[in-house]
Amino acid sequence: MGTDRDDVDERIMDAALERILQVGIRRASLDDIARRAGLNRITIYRRFAGKDNLVEATLARETRRMLAEVTTVVTTTEGVDAQIEAAVLYVLRTTRSHPLVTQLLNVAPDEAMSFYTVRGEEMIRQGVDYIVAVLELTRQRGLIDDYDPRPVAELLARLAHSLFLTPGGGVDFKDHDRAREFVRAAVVPLVKHGIGPKETTDEFTRPASSSRDAP
Repeated sequence: MGTDRDDVDERIMDAALERILQVGIRRASLDDIARRAGLNRITIYRRFAGKDNLVEATLARETRRMLAEVTTVVTTTEGVDAQIEAAVLYVLRTTRSHPLVTQLLNVAPDEAMSFYTVRGEEMIRQGVDYIVAVLELTRQRGLIDDYDPRPVAELLARLAHSLFLTPGGGVDFKDHDRAREFVRAAVVPLVKHGIGPKETTDEFTRPASSSRDAP
């Protein structure tokens, strides 16, 4: 489904989000959503082809909004190290504090965890594509090394999703200072320099010599 929406679509998604946060996805009926939007079920079906597509579109919109906020964080921060740090910390904080996480877990915890696990593939894909685009632009500006951004984007997107599903264990990301230390030590170098050496040396490319090769 496309991302070009008119005011009526936005009204429908606003109503859907409000109802989902109140009762959960399963109990949020199209009748309830239609009443909140001041429309009828037929209009929703015509625009979203049913509840499943409406839920997907609503949650995808929230993801895009969060990524747009990340862009704002980056553009209003000076220095590439500080930009990386601020952006990553924002994402890690938002994955724990967004209403779709906190409220949905309160009203329908089993449903929320099941849904986000199943939908995790799409969430990660959106995150990877966004991070790749940001890294490509940053590389073109000469602010980070020249490397393939997709493996780094994959790791960062999976880190955010993992922390959403399992926030505890290891580093206490609820502790702002500990989270900042982790990002500075592990994430900033990763984003600036990529994964692995830039070049493969002869030591690793030459096959090992055998006794028969010895002079």
